[in-house]
Amino acid sequence: MIKHRYAHEIDPNGGSAAAVLARMVEPGQRVLELGTGPGTVTRILHSKGCKVTGVEMDPETLATCAPFCERTLQANLEDPEWATALAGEKFDAIICADVLEHLRDPRPLLGQLPAFLAEGGSVLMSLPNASHLTIVASLLGGRFPYQQKGLLDNTHLKFYGREDLDALLRECGFLWQRWHTVQVDPAQAELKQYWNDLEDSDREFLKARCADGMVYQHVVKAFPTSPNGHLNKLQKDLMELEQSHRAEVSRMNEKFETEKQALIAELAALTLAQKNEQTKLTEHFKFEAHQREIEFTAQLNASVEIEKNTHKTLDWTADQLNNHKQSVDELRAEIQSLKTSTSWRLTEPLRALLRKISG
Repeated sequence: MIKHRYAHEIDPNGGSAAAVLARMVEPGQRVLELGTGPGTVTRILHSKGCKVTGVEMDPETLATCAPFCERTLQANLEDPEWATALAGEKFDAIICADVLEHLRDPRPLLGQLPAFLAEGGSVLMSLPNASHLTIVASLLGGRFPYQQKGLLDNTHLKFYGREDLDALLRECGFLWQRWHTVQVDPAQAELKQYWNDLEDSDREFLKARCADGMVYQHVVKAFPTSPNGHLNKLQKDLMELEQSHRAEVSRMNEKFETEKQALIAELAALTLAQKNEQTKLTEHFKFEAHQREIEFTAQLNASVEIEKNTHKTLDWTADQLNNHKQSVDELRAEIQSLKTSTSWRLTEPLRALLRKISG
């Protein structure tokens, strides 16, 4: 296998223009691929079961992708007779992957394509964007630096911005139905040195003012402007709108289900927390009641003990009173005995004298 200047591996699910174009083709469709190059897109189409007719000018390059084609045709797309061998054939999709910019005038080619489209068929194309910020930056630096490949590939003969491509399609009898852009940060593109040489203020100004400044490639799906083409476009628009609506409904359902499950989990957590809190409160109240019961019992026991001690004190006091009463009675008896004695009568005059003296 030869090493082709455009040969590179791509992720079929990635964001490159080739991957996006290939995803616009349904599995099993008949495809006319104009300018196959080394077969970057062809390989992906082959893996999807598509029946590809590949057209390429260079025989060695065509040979590299022949194993992935149902049929190959060596032809120069600028030759008005390039499609003679395909007369009467119809395809579900015609692909021009980074091809039109290599032609001196792509209009004759585009004008021939509706004749090869089956009912509902479309033309898929990708082109580099001439208004990418790195090209603007190089022009500000007084340069238009052709490269081996990329935005300013030295084999590019035409350059298009979004409005230019839209005008070209309309002039050639096409209406675009899908317009996708592949974006590349100017600091990562092959002409980044011209971008990096600018002042920060200039870069910010250009980012704000340049339309499609981040767009590296335009990827477009278009239908002929014939009545059938308009109908196909509307049908495809409606189909994509329905698919988008279903996807949005599905996304909303998934979001709702996720939020529902989150709310259920949150409710379960709150319920568990509430139960735990109730358990804690119950245990707390039980503990408080037990403590109060202990304190009350202690106070009751203390009161009983005080009552016992009070009764003992009262009993002791009663005994003391009885003892004092007995002593008083004994003293009274002694006094009465004294007053009735002979000595008390004999000393009565003396006591009277003493009272007189003291009075």
